[in-house]
Amino acid sequence: MGIMRSSKLIFGLLLATRLNFPNEAFSQDSSRTLVLFPSPYPAGAFRISTGVSVTLIPRAISEESLLQLPLIDIRSRYWLTDNLFILGQANVVYLTNQVTLGIGWSYSFGSVSLALSDEVGYWFGFADFQGFESTAMGISNIPSVALGVEFEEIFVTLRTEALIPFGQRTTFGTASVGRFGPRLAGFAFTLAVEEELWKNNYFLYGIRVQYSLPLYQTWLAFSSFNRWIVFPGFFIGYEL
Repeated sequence: MGIMRSSKLIFGLLLATRLNFPNEAFSQDSSRTLVLFPSPYPAGAFRISTGVSVTLIPRAISEESLLQLPLIDIRSRYWLTDNLFILGQANVVYLTNQVTLGIGWSYSFGSVSLALSDEVGYWFGFADFQGFESTAMGISNIPSVALGVEFEEIFVTLRTEALIPFGQRTTFGTASVGRFGPRLAGFAFTLAVEEELWKNNYFLYGIRVQYSLPLYQTWLAFSSFNRWIVFPGFFIGYEL
């Protein structure tokens, strides 16, 4: 009987602790919403950031160095419910652009947060130089998992993405070439930091390492290189 009473007591404590987890997740200030940190927030919360990002193209893909312009980097997140959110990102520089939109789910346990998300990406590019004209476009799927840890006023997020292009098409004047059909083309790993500058104002910075086949960032190289390779990159931004 003593064992049974002890078992019931332990079970009751565990259940009570388990039921309190959601309260821990929402105990933070609801005005403190972040665009990358994978924590739940009250329904209707919204956050957007603007900044720049750069992806470095390896020399192995192109014998000549590509013009690697910084991209305008805009990220946003809107919470439909406490755990369910919509996320979007736009990287724009005219020559090469990508827009992604998806949905995700997040959960927190104390200072640790987790999010699962899935995005659809559409990329497009224009090359209109003297005597040369080309355009390109493609569609991809980007499932991801993010893990975040809070350190007082600093929020660190590690995100892993799978890169699954569905197809792409490139045109040269009146001629065009394309490839269609989903395939796993690589992975990307992002380490991001969101640091509070003053109340509810955050500076965003991080690195992104992509290990993949050549994807949309290299379309202007017109390269036959078709092996997995590392694309390092970095980004900075300010959360509005």
